[in-house]
Amino acid sequence: MEQIVSFYKKLGFVNFYNLINANIEHNKSEFVQIDRFLFGLKKSIVSPSNIIECSTGDIRFDIPVWFGDIFNSKVRIIVFGLEPRDTDSNFNIEKIENRIYATPFGVDRWIDSSSVQRKPQNRYYRVFNELVNDHSNFVLFSDVVKDYYVVSKHNVNRKNDTIARDLFFEKAYAGLGFLKEEIELINPTHIITLGLDSYNFIKSNFSDIEIIKLRHPANGGERLARKQLQDSFNGIK
Repeated sequence: MEQIVSFYKKLGFVNFYNLINANIEHNKSEFVQIDRFLFGLKKSIVSPSNIIECSTGDIRFDIPVWFGDIFNSKVRIIVFGLEPRDTDSNFNIEKIENRIYATPFGVDRWIDSSSVQRKPQNRYYRVFNELVNDHSNFVLFSDVVKDYYVVSKHNVNRKNDTIARDLFFEKAYAGLGFLKEEIELINPTHIITLGLDSYNFIKSNFSDIEIIKLRHPANGGERLARKQLQDSFNGIK
């Protein structure tokens, strides 16, 4: 797993994964308690993270995280979302200068007892719970676009989200080289995409891999996403 960590360190974090492990150990009611999470990662002793708020001028990154043993899994899956968002400061884990780091889909807080308001991350938890707990699977969660500009503190009038949507394909193609390296490193047997744009981009650039398109669990899509995944899951097995 050190090769995976070293690859993602190109995005500039320092203690990201160690901070996640510290959070999990020190607050078992707030952070994911699935033992397959970050499997194989060497642990270093650090203090848990503090709440970090995004400010104007910050860049928020989602750093990929995984469940399972990549070397002893029959199925290797990458789940790609669109891009990071700044939805709640509780999801932020590390800040280096103006770069703030979190997990895709709030994976580190996939737990029913989370105190995060409205628990939006658990929509994804309910969709993927069975998949990540299957010991024959290695599942990595990532985004097509890894960074998100904070041009409006507290995302006033959803300005940051609008910019992210407008720039998605431009930034996706700018980061295509990194994405190719990521996919080559993980060598997935399957790719799952959330949302039409992520599917279209991945399909047009990685047509040699089996790609499964899911309805995005946000904005009322959870039930359909679960059904689509269950229908596809039989094929994966």
